[in-house]
Amino acid sequence: MNFHSAAFRHEHPALFGHPLPHPGPKALAAAAPLAVGILLALLPAPAGLAQHAWWFLALFAAVIVGLILEPVPAAAVGFLGVTGAAVLARFVLFSPAQLAAPGFNANSAAISWALSGFSNSTVWLIFSAFVFSLGYERTGLGKRISLILMSRLGGRSLTLGYAIMAADLLLAPFTPSNTARSGGTIFPVIKNIPAFYNSLPNDPSSRRIGGYLMWTAIASTCVTSSMFLTALAPNLLAVELARKTVQVDLTWMRWFLSFLPTGLVLLLATPLVAYVAYPPEIKTCPEVPDWARKELKAMGPLSASEGVLLALVALALGLWIFGGSIMDPATAALLVVGLLVVTRTVGWSDVLADKPAFNTLIWFGTLVPLAAGLAQTGVVAWMAGLAGPPLAALPPLAGLAGLTVLFFLLHYLFASTTAHTTALLPLMLSVAAKIPGLAIDKAALALALSLGLMGIISPYGTGPSPVYAGSGYIPGRDFWRLGALFGALYLAAFLLIGLPTLVYFG
Repeated sequence: MNFHSAAFRHEHPALFGHPLPHPGPKALAAAAPLAVGILLALLPAPAGLAQHAWWFLALFAAVIVGLILEPVPAAAVGFLGVTGAAVLARFVLFSPAQLAAPGFNANSAAISWALSGFSNSTVWLIFSAFVFSLGYERTGLGKRISLILMSRLGGRSLTLGYAIMAADLLLAPFTPSNTARSGGTIFPVIKNIPAFYNSLPNDPSSRRIGGYLMWTAIASTCVTSSMFLTALAPNLLAVELARKTVQVDLTWMRWFLSFLPTGLVLLLATPLVAYVAYPPEIKTCPEVPDWARKELKAMGPLSASEGVLLALVALALGLWIFGGSIMDPATAALLVVGLLVVTRTVGWSDVLADKPAFNTLIWFGTLVPLAAGLAQTGVVAWMAGLAGPPLAALPPLAGLAGLTVLFFLLHYLFASTTAHTTALLPLMLSVAAKIPGLAIDKAALALALSLGLMGIISPYGTGPSPVYAGSGYIPGRDFWRLGALFGALYLAAFLLIGLPTLVYFG
């Protein structure tokens, strides 16, 4: 027998003091993204796609696998991905023609591209949402609002889910930023609820109730984002692109009535489906409403700091709803963050100590350029071009359904609904115009109506997604799994209810 063989050492670890190391889950999770990226890069580029674009797609696929498996935190995956792309920019970002252009500096262009995500307004709106939540926590206003909700609806987890959905629905018609609406207004409030049930972030106890409430919130805002033309900024962009590309005008009321049948079904179903698919361990707490009323009484009247926070939140909401012509939603959010610090409602040291906020800032700030790189290198146009001829040969309803499915699923490649709309909608409208018998206004409306719904599919699919993904209540794998499930549900509901209604009655 070979006493020095690996087999003998594994069978008799005590003789050697310790067993040979096995590749653990983290090592395998780290190897998988690299394997996927290298394997794809070694394959020949498909016809119609430049070599550098194919290599960028391979790198992007590796990042997506890394985000799913998380061998390191998601923000670190994004950081490594964008850094790797910048280092390899001459091979993955720029074409030979670009590199040969007079005066083109690949190094300068690469670092500008890598850092471009941090000039994205949505990234800073997300960061501001975390600072708002600090205000709710520091002043006690979040605790007060949470207690009010629990005093009226806290007897059942399911009714709390419907309360969250209803709050988002009421704000949606007047708030064209779902990040401001859900990430900046809903999240800071519901973030305080799980603690009352000893449901803690980044802990097995998160499934007691926190995970359910957070998932219900992000799923609900994706539905309301499609319900109203003014509930999502890219909706307004889609209307403008439809007007410029195919000369179609889409009105607020037509938008609302076209989505209403699908929206009503999904609004009623979302909290319940979340309750079944991601069930809270705590179902009923009949004693909670009485306890919450006692706690409210013990808190006493509204404090001065709570009043200041309420006023600043009202200012933010007012600017988000009515101030679009005055300032960008992100500018409004940063203004209110500054006022929170100036009024000492939130201390600057509290802002600096908010690790989840900075973690999310880095995560989303690196995903934005990575996703934009797909359009920059021509990958998105190549994918859309592959689908054109087969869809053009289908009957009107089937062709529109296929186009909608493609438009929906391609959102996995985007970290911004705005970028998705800008890059793909004109291409999809061009394809739709070639489907015989399909009214182009109905095609434009169908594609635009899906923009809010598609945000559910990934942790970076829409503005508030990173807020909830970074809350500590929904582990990364659960977010991807639930995103696929709810994405399939939302897409199926839209295809089975929305499209037929739109094509035959819209």
